[in-house]
Amino acid sequence: MYLGTPGARQNCPADVTGRTEALLVRPSGATRITVTENPASRTYSATAAGITVTAGYGGDRAGIQRVLGSAGLPAASARTAAPSAAPAALAVPADATSYQGKGFDACAAPGQAAMDAWKGSSGYGAVGVYIGGENRGCPQANLDAQWVRTQYTNGWRFLPIYVGKQATADSGSCGGHCSVITDPVPQGTAAADDAVAQAKAVGLDAGSVIYENMENYPRGGDNTARVLAYLDAWTKRLHTLGYRSGAYGGGASLTPDLVAAAGRIVLPDVIDTARWDNRETTDDPAIPAGLWTDHQRVHQYAGDLYETHGGVRIGIDRDFMDVGAGSTPPPPRKKATKLAHTGPKTVSDGSPATLSATLTTDAGAPVAGKKVSFALGAQTCDGTTDAQGAASCAIASVDAPLNADATVPVKVSFAGDDGYLPAEATATVRLRYVTGRAYGLSADVSLLGLPVVSVPPTPDTGTVRTAGASGTAPPCTADLTTVVLTSKTLCARVDTKAGPGSATATASLEEATIGLPGLPVLKVSGIKAGSTGTCGAVSGSTDLTLTVAGVPVKVDGSVNESVDLGVVGVKLVVNEQVRTADGGLTVDAVHLTAPGVDVVVASSTSAAHNCG
Repeated sequence: MYLGTPGARQNCPADVTGRTEALLVRPSGATRITVTENPASRTYSATAAGITVTAGYGGDRAGIQRVLGSAGLPAASARTAAPSAAPAALAVPADATSYQGKGFDACAAPGQAAMDAWKGSSGYGAVGVYIGGENRGCPQANLDAQWVRTQYTNGWRFLPIYVGKQATADSGSCGGHCSVITDPVPQGTAAADDAVAQAKAVGLDAGSVIYENMENYPRGGDNTARVLAYLDAWTKRLHTLGYRSGAYGGGASLTPDLVAAAGRIVLPDVIDTARWDNRETTDDPAIPAGLWTDHQRVHQYAGDLYETHGGVRIGIDRDFMDVGAGSTPPPPRKKATKLAHTGPKTVSDGSPATLSATLTTDAGAPVAGKKVSFALGAQTCDGTTDAQGAASCAIASVDAPLNADATVPVKVSFAGDDGYLPAEATATVRLRYVTGRAYGLSADVSLLGLPVVSVPPTPDTGTVRTAGASGTAPPCTADLTTVVLTSKTLCARVDTKAGPGSATATASLEEATIGLPGLPVLKVSGIKAGSTGTCGAVSGSTDLTLTVAGVPVKVDGSVNESVDLGVVGVKLVVNEQVRTADGGLTVDAVHLTAPGVDVVVASSTSAAHNCG
């Protein structure tokens, strides 16, 4: 028993046959109890409130009747019914079963996504579908008239297969579960009637070929006699109903039996020979040149294998078809392609960027003359591949937002065409950006006999992080006074530019005075510290006038210039420049340190990132 609706991608071997007792119970919009039986397919169809039940049986019809009856579904008194014909609008022309080229058959009709994936990439143009028969092994969750119409519209052609009674219970893949031919003529006729009803239900109208699937059997005696009589009745009835007859069987059983019976029975219109020799041809050593010559042959040349196309894996048998004069030619097999991004690893807002990629086949051969589309974030451009498969295009001015990772996604795509499958490649490039910070003064002083002094960076731009042009300047601080220092007109600013990027941090004070116990009074005026960072270099400078205990001290602007205050453990550095961990530069105009003392006057920091 299976509860629920089977998925669109059933994973079944391609050659499952035979029937045992089984139930499929799935939700539906049914509101009342109905029970019908199709004896030819050995199937009951029942409905009750909210459900639909499909019950198949092999040798135990009474057992299935009891199971359904126990659920209030009176199978013992079911009326006989065949499926309804598809609406005329969904019916496909008779050429739906005509084809020249490669096809495949799968036990369960693949879902739409699988069919679409295989259409352009597999090289197959026809699909074998099991439309019915009491020995059909797989349920058909996808197969209906709409499915057939959609595939036909998309260019697929069909090999409709009906699995009727077999020569023996263990013929081919039956495994002892197949129902057998006991009364060939009425059973062959009934199978044809049901096959036509099943074909009409999925939109395959008169003129279509329907193939009776006769699994491999031991030739001779009653087996051969029953099979030939059954297929003779099958073919005659299909002709009466306006359909063409096909017969599938083994190259060592059915095919030679039919050849030997030529002139004694009505032969099927099309023969489908299973001979797994991996030869894509309809020529067969067992078939004389004078039989089935007018586009009337199918060769199942390989089977019981899996193939993957368009990312979808299906278990199949392989067929080579020559059915129907003027039939649809096989589609060209499209070559798989791949794209490789070859563009820059970094880009900069406000600057141009040339994006590039190479388009090749899976084997590595260049694909020339094809349009390749590029996307750098939200910006797009197109290029055309040259003889080496290389394509490029230019973004005149990059405009990408700065995210936490400072990256920009790149997508390269080829839409595909009649000869090549589509391809896509993605990459991530780094976005160049800058950072900067400036503040006027900071102080931490903790000395015996004095209240603790703690001045956070004032005024402070905070860390500016951007890939574009900007200006950040908090209001200047007019005066700042504590017990150990005073200062006037403290300002800080960070300016950034794009294309190429740069950050300039500037801190300035009109003057600052520092008076600590045991130290000479320091007075600094006209103070300015600057730091500029680009991908090319970082640089810094300081301007100021310094007096110590009222005596002017000459500073020459050299980097990290120390001023001796004559007190052990005290350090005064002018134009202190320190490289930061991210490759930037911090410039402090004045930095005074001593035990319990850390005072910075005019600090600026800048850096450029993702420059490599």
